[in-house]
Amino acid sequence: MRNVLLLCLLLAGSVLAQTTPKNLLIVAQDGSGDFTTVQAAFNAIPLNNTKDVLIRIKKGVYKEKLTLDSTKNHVTIMGEDPEGTILTYDDFSGKINPQGVKLGTTTSTSTRIVANDFTAINITFANSAGPVGQAVAMLVDGDRARFINCRFLGCQDTLYPKREGTRQYYQNCYIEGTVDFIFGWATAYFQQCHIRSKLQGGYYTAASTPQGQAHGFVFNECTLDGESPEASVYLGRPWRDYAQTVFLNCTMSNVVKPEGWHNWDKVHAEKTAFYAEYGSKGAGAIASKRVAWSKQLTEIEAQKYTIWKVLAGKDNWNPQGPLLTFGLTNVPDTSFNVPKAFSQLQKQYPSASKVSFPLPISVAEERNVTYCSVGTRNLQLDVFYPKSKSKKPRPAVLVIHGGGWRSGDRTHHVPLAQKLAEQGFVAVTVEYRLSTEVLYPAAVHDLKAAVRWMRANAKKYQIDPNKIASLGFSAGGQLAALLGTTNDNPAFEGSQGEYMAFSSRVNAIVDLDGTLAFIHPESGEGDDSKGISAATYWFGYNKTQKPELWHEAGALNHVDKNTPPILFVNSSVDRMHAGRDDMRRKLDALHIYSEVHSFPDAPHTFVLFHPWFEPVLNHSVRFLNKVFETKIK
Repeated sequence: MRNVLLLCLLLAGSVLAQTTPKNLLIVAQDGSGDFTTVQAAFNAIPLNNTKDVLIRIKKGVYKEKLTLDSTKNHVTIMGEDPEGTILTYDDFSGKINPQGVKLGTTTSTSTRIVANDFTAINITFANSAGPVGQAVAMLVDGDRARFINCRFLGCQDTLYPKREGTRQYYQNCYIEGTVDFIFGWATAYFQQCHIRSKLQGGYYTAASTPQGQAHGFVFNECTLDGESPEASVYLGRPWRDYAQTVFLNCTMSNVVKPEGWHNWDKVHAEKTAFYAEYGSKGAGAIASKRVAWSKQLTEIEAQKYTIWKVLAGKDNWNPQGPLLTFGLTNVPDTSFNVPKAFSQLQKQYPSASKVSFPLPISVAEERNVTYCSVGTRNLQLDVFYPKSKSKKPRPAVLVIHGGGWRSGDRTHHVPLAQKLAEQGFVAVTVEYRLSTEVLYPAAVHDLKAAVRWMRANAKKYQIDPNKIASLGFSAGGQLAALLGTTNDNPAFEGSQGEYMAFSSRVNAIVDLDGTLAFIHPESGEGDDSKGISAATYWFGYNKTQKPELWHEAGALNHVDKNTPPILFVNSSVDRMHAGRDDMRRKLDALHIYSEVHSFPDAPHTFVLFHPWFEPVLNHSVRFLNKVFETKIK
């Protein structure tokens, strides 16, 4: 039995497994990855790169002086956790390097990012030179740079958002130093960051905003504290005369000097620099004691400093967009297919067989029907329906394939659709956009559009618009359940297709081994420890980066009075029905009918093969006939 369960888990994993694409690189000091150094991974990025690349860096202290060149754009680096993945070096201004050159502030940098569209997640960037003068941990010259859950460690001049006209975004980061440890010409937005002054007093910031640049540094909902003595740290001083620094809704400890700002002994800069606060709180936030040449913003004035208004620019950059977009290859992923799944299945289930039928004589089909167009992309479906005319309209089933939201296609369930049509249903196998092409929730929008198409074409195919079910396997089961639990929820409708006047409501759900909750004790989704999970590809975030999105996509979290009856059919792979029992309790409380049928010794791919295909079909037909109160062949 233990071997059977192990194989079930392996088969389940094969559905979601992804071959490592060239745009996913692994750095590991122990040799288990593609490279043992970060710079080697940087060097592997093609010149003039235009595709998103993810570099996963395993835990370790990487002592390297790093540069990501200007033509190596669209790179994301992600550590396992910020405390355990550390990129560091120990150069400092005044040091003589091995080539006999005296280093300056810029050349003291440990990590320098010159490329555009760079993202760092869960990384520590450090300069370990100590209190020896200027020693930069991170210098950013590129535009549209993002740092999420990172740490910047150093003393003087720790973080250098350098090049004027560039935009940078820091979220949930820790930044420490002594003197001017956030300085530079760039426009940089710090959201919910911890800014800490070390030991002696000093200056948190030293912006050098160019004249005419709309913004310098903006700190929103940040915490400023330190090891420094009370009233010993200035919020900032103007490295250049037109420096701009704004603090919004920040908590300031008593290490902040009451006067707040220093003019760097340049009286004329008091007229040109722009230093402002709004909503500061804490022992160091005494507005009445600030220097007269600084400004306390009104509520209306503070509204000018949203992330969008500061960073969007002419290209409408959204720094809060998906973090992990390297999977958007626009190349079909064929890693999950029926022949491969069958080959794996036979090792443990030699008596299993493929499901294949000729088109039943009583069934007509219409293939490659466009149900919706998105840009130049035509989304298609196939319709299987009884040839015989009926006095009454027929119930219909939207059949949704699995494959980890990334692979698979609608042909997988043609045998099931044919058999449903033979039983008197109109069965529609549907294509939807996968995570190689677009992220969640686009697939949901596509499927809602398919349901609207079915209602719009109800007369042509003799569909009863009040008896439309969603049926799906694996990822398709998750989507089928989400379709039904978001009935009448405008947040999930999308806007594509020409049939927006028609309802996307489904009247029954058949979930064949599809998860109901992504963040749940029973769920295995989102484990990226060995490879990027299928759900992470789909969401563009792992579950720690944006858990609210993962919650949103779980049907369990949307059960309400509009949820239709549900049939759950499950394999023996427990994680594939995560949230099912909790969902049934919710359904019972709302007096909504549900059924469960489980196969005690079945792999995740059971739906596609004999001996499980016929029982799955029979359970589905009986359930649909019951809830639709329909007696058809």
